[in-house]
Amino acid sequence: MSAQPGDSSRAVCISGGTSGIGAGLVAGFLASGDRVYTFGRDPGKLKRLTERWPEQTANGTLIALVGDVTDADFRARLVASIAEQSGRLDVLVNNAGVILDSGDLEESVDAWRATLETNLIAPFALTQACAELLERSAAPVVINLSSACGQHPFVACTSTSYSVSKAGLDMLTRRLALGLGPRGIRVNGVAPGVVASAMWGGQTDLIASTVQARHILGQQIVTPADVADAVLFLASSRARLITGATLNVDAGYTLG
Repeated sequence: MSAQPGDSSRAVCISGGTSGIGAGLVAGFLASGDRVYTFGRDPGKLKRLTERWPEQTANGTLIALVGDVTDADFRARLVASIAEQSGRLDVLVNNAGVILDSGDLEESVDAWRATLETNLIAPFALTQACAELLERSAAPVVINLSSACGQHPFVACTSTSYSVSKAGLDMLTRRLALGLGPRGIRVNGVAPGVVASAMWGGQTDLIASTVQARHILGQQIVTPADVADAVLFLASSRARLITGATLNVDAGYTLG
C-alpha cells in the first residue's frame, strides 16, 4: 500500500522489527517514505536488517537499535532519541511478542510472567512513554499487533499464556482508544492468523493442516506483507475515523 496524501515522511516506531511480521512492517513503512525507528534484542538480526536497507540506514531513514521493550531505561532512551531526531511520533506499532512455553497447566509460572510482560505490559508501557511525542503529531496512531489466538482457543496455538496475553491486548486496544481519543490519538489492532514467519518455524505440518481445516479463503497462508498492508491502512488518513478496532488478517481462520 502506498502512502496517502498527508501521510508521507512520518516518524514511525516499530517494536520488534528485526524479522517476520516486524521486518515486513519496516519494509512497508520505508516504502511509504517514512522514517522508521525499530529495535530488538538480537544484534545479529538487527545487523541483517540494516544490511537489507543500507541506503536507508546510511541516510538516517532507518534507525535500528539494540534494546528490550520490557526495559524501562531503554524505553526512555528510545523516546529521547525519537524526540531529538524527529521531534514527534506519528505512528507507534507495538509488534514485539514472544511465545515461551506451551500447554495449559504444563506452562511454568515464570513463562506466564515473561509472556505477559512482553506481550501485554510492554505495549502499555511503551505507549505511555510515547504519549507526549504522539500528541505532537497532526494525526497520531497506535497499532497493536494481536493474534487470532487471542479470540478463540484454537488447538494450533499451543501456548495458553500467549493466547491470554493477546486477548488482553485486544482489550488494551479498546481501553486506550477510549482514553486517548480525546487527545487526538487513534488506537487500533491487527490480529493475524497463521503467518509464514519464524514464530511458526519448523511447524510446516501444523501450518498445512491448520490452513486446510480453517482458512475459509482456501489454501492461502498469511504473509508478513499481508499484515503490513493492514497496518499501513490503519496508520493512514483513509482510516482517520477508525479507532478501537482490531482488524483480523487470517483468511477466515476465526470464522470456523
